[in-house]
Amino acid sequence: MLADVDLDSGAVDIIGVGLAPSDGVRKGVVVDLDATTEAIRTAVDKVQRMAGNVLIRSVVVGITGEHISSLNSRGVIAITSPDKEVTHSDVDRVVDASKVIVLPPEREIIHSIPRGFTVDGQDGVKDPVGMSGSRLEVETHIVTGSSTFIDNVVKCVQRAGLVVDTTVLEPIATSASAVLDAEKELGVALIDIGGGTTDVAVFTNGEIFYTAVLPIGGNYVTKDIAVGLRASQEEAEKAKIKFGCSIVDMVDDGDVFEIVSLGADSPRELPGKILANIIEPRMEEIFEKVREELIKSGYFGMLPGGAVLTGGGSLLPGTIELAEKFLEMPVRLGLPREIGGLSDTVQSPIYTTAVGLIMYATKQQTSLREEEKSATLKPWLKDLFSFRFLRK
Repeated sequence: MLADVDLDSGAVDIIGVGLAPSDGVRKGVVVDLDATTEAIRTAVDKVQRMAGNVLIRSVVVGITGEHISSLNSRGVIAITSPDKEVTHSDVDRVVDASKVIVLPPEREIIHSIPRGFTVDGQDGVKDPVGMSGSRLEVETHIVTGSSTFIDNVVKCVQRAGLVVDTTVLEPIATSASAVLDAEKELGVALIDIGGGTTDVAVFTNGEIFYTAVLPIGGNYVTKDIAVGLRASQEEAEKAKIKFGCSIVDMVDDGDVFEIVSLGADSPRELPGKILANIIEPRMEEIFEKVREELIKSGYFGMLPGGAVLTGGGSLLPGTIELAEKFLEMPVRLGLPREIGGLSDTVQSPIYTTAVGLIMYATKQQTSLREEEKSATLKPWLKDLFSFRFLRK
């Protein structure tokens, strides 16, 4: 996805979209370098042509997979300036202090996100710069991942002739596109059902508190249909998208669907409830695992903002109702918001992460610009391209 960004106003106009499914990615992890690289080239080519042959040199890449883990850490420093005023340098030092954690050699820190600062015992401080004090503390949400898996993602992008400007954990990016600031302040869960993984993130007091990636997603539903009805993956996916439903009781007794079985020349007609009976158990399993993660976070039943459900797996009828049943909270569908240009084209849960990657990068660069107004901005900041691996 390619966007034209106005850093002065923060306006984002989508000017190109390209989809290229890849069998080289499984559960968010690269398993075939060549197939993944070719998928990137195909997606980039589609975007460039849609945008009027705009040349793309660098990208913002979404990272996910079951290798992702997170924790909350604290850092403490003394304010050493003569006037005891907190500076940007002090904020950097305290965040660095919070990142001093024991990590296995094969893992690396992807994000260290300050959740809140404390100045001389006064907590709840969002931005301590300019405040007076002698002791500065921070609570930081730290996301880590496998260095090998991340390196393979970067390698595929580079082999496609592109430069990786930054990598972003997908649920963090998705939240920028689909979750309201007011919901984050109240307390909200983000659930992004992709093809091979389901991302879960919990936000409280306006900041991220908990993240998890489940190795299960919508492609498992497709496989269940293919096995249960002896059909190809392609036929199963078509039947799921066109006729699928996550709750059997929502399907009328007279509803039917067509599917071509393996080895058959013509489609056969089956009752719609047969398809729903295959889909519902797998969707229940997904939401049961999401429920377990929310319980682990310590915020199950304590999120007034409810849950925001997005991703391609959220499109099946009955999915929101099933989520509300298992999570015991209000659930709404998350769509990309606050965008212009080809906004009608991307108004689907399928695109929330791709749009979110652009919005996240825009916000980061806008903040950097405010801190360093005298610095010269990089040429790539005008046009941002986000790439999200299709999670099979």
